[in-house]
Amino acid sequence: MEINKAISNQNVIITLKGRLDTMTAPQLDDEAKSIDFDEVETVTLNLKDLEYISSSGLRVILALYKNLKSKGGNLKIVNVSNTIMELFSMTGMADYLDIKQG
Repeated sequence: MEINKAISNQNVIITLKGRLDTMTAPQLDDEAKSIDFDEVETVTLNLKDLEYISSSGLRVILALYKNLKSKGGNLKIVNVSNTIMELFSMTGMADYLDIKQG
């Protein structure tokens, strides 16, 4: 999996490409842990080129959401494919995450 991170003011955009699974979820977790949640207002996950996500990947996204929320921040997930949107819906995460299909 390839991860690109861009920081602009109080916003972080993380773009994921490839597969977010048991082997690659720790990479995203490391990126998430490197964010200073006291300084960041919004983290946007761009999933345009994400092909697959496993339960390990969903756990990392959930942890990122909880960390941001506890500090008053926001998580936005954009450019979500139909297949990945189905996973967010089936797990109930679509009910509380800010998700935009694209």
